Amino acid sequence: MSVLKKESIKDLLSKDYLMQILPGLRDIKLENIKTNGLSGAKIYKITLFSRQDKKSLYLKINNLKEDWLAKVNKDEGRELDIFKDDIYSKLEEFINDIYLGYYIGDNSYAILMNDMSVYKKTNNSEKECLYYLNNLAKFHSKFKEHDVTNYKELLNVDEYCNFLTKTKVSEVEEFKENYQKGEIILKDILGENLFNKYDEIKEIDSIFSYYPKTFLHGDYRPDNTLYINQNDIRIIDWANSGCGPCTLDVFWYLMTSVNVKFDKTILLNYYKMNLENYIGYKLTRRTWDTLLKVGILASCKMYLVSLLANSNLEDKYEYLNIYYWIENLKSVLIDL
Repeated sequence: MSVLKKESIKDLLSKDYLMQILPGLRDIKLENIKTNGLSGAKIYKITLFSRQDKKSLYLKINNLKEDWLAKVNKDEGRELDIFKDDIYSKLEEFINDIYLGYYIGDNSYAILMNDMSVYKKTNNSEKECLYYLNNLAKFHSKFKEHDVTNYKELLNVDEYCNFLTKTKVSEVEEFKENYQKGEIILKDILGENLFNKYDEIKEIDSIFSYYPKTFLHGDYRPDNTLYINQNDIRIIDWANSGCGPCTLDVFWYLMTSVNVKFDKTILLNYYKMNLENYIGYKLTRRTWDTLLKVGILASCKMYLVSLLANSNLEDKYEYLNIYYWIENLKSVLIDL
């Protein structure tokens, strides 16, 4: 395993260690990078200089006691699970050349990474969506169920799917109005009975007797990938990783990262076809139907209110996108 565990951040940034990364090191420049999003992790760009060369790295430091997102998700450093031998050996092709070293303390951790920002993408073309879903299917197929049962269950709704609850968004002013607006729209569309049924779901796991689980990224989207080429898409930012149904990653990607004009049914079927090719057998209809129901419920709990609040329902394609998610959610709720 090439990613080194260090005893402190000081060791992670020691001259001896950095000279292994850039021989002939003469100077270091440290720059604080402002980031958007919910996480309170601090990101620093580190530029190493030798006489003939320079090399850029990134250092991520997360104080789990100060990070709002970490607190509401009860995160104790899940991002570092990928460095455990049983996970790393299966993930190596997806994280190759990204990570250099890490440190974990009582309430914080740090990760040192190569600068691969040249490969970052912010969105996908329709063809690229197929590449991303093929990559996701390949990733999910690496894990058997017994590989992942000791890892964080992402369908503990209060800790993951439902982290933007009324109580928790009250801690972050900018989310309040957005949440309230989306909830009003959702209640109006679903009707009071279905909305109450949906709102009362607290533990999705308890609804279904069984569904297969795999290791999940938890936030699979272009922002968290490195697009080397169509056959080599690497994955970064594993802070939301854990154990759960493959469709949670799939629907999160479809809901947050796919152009509203793209046909989600075609994309979903393409993922399933590739997953079955990688695992070497066909999923039964009952198993796949259950995975779809779990994925719909979980992804809607995570993002539907926000999607509604930020969609223009006067736009034909945005309306059809909302219609897709609402109709699928209704179908699941009626069957429960």
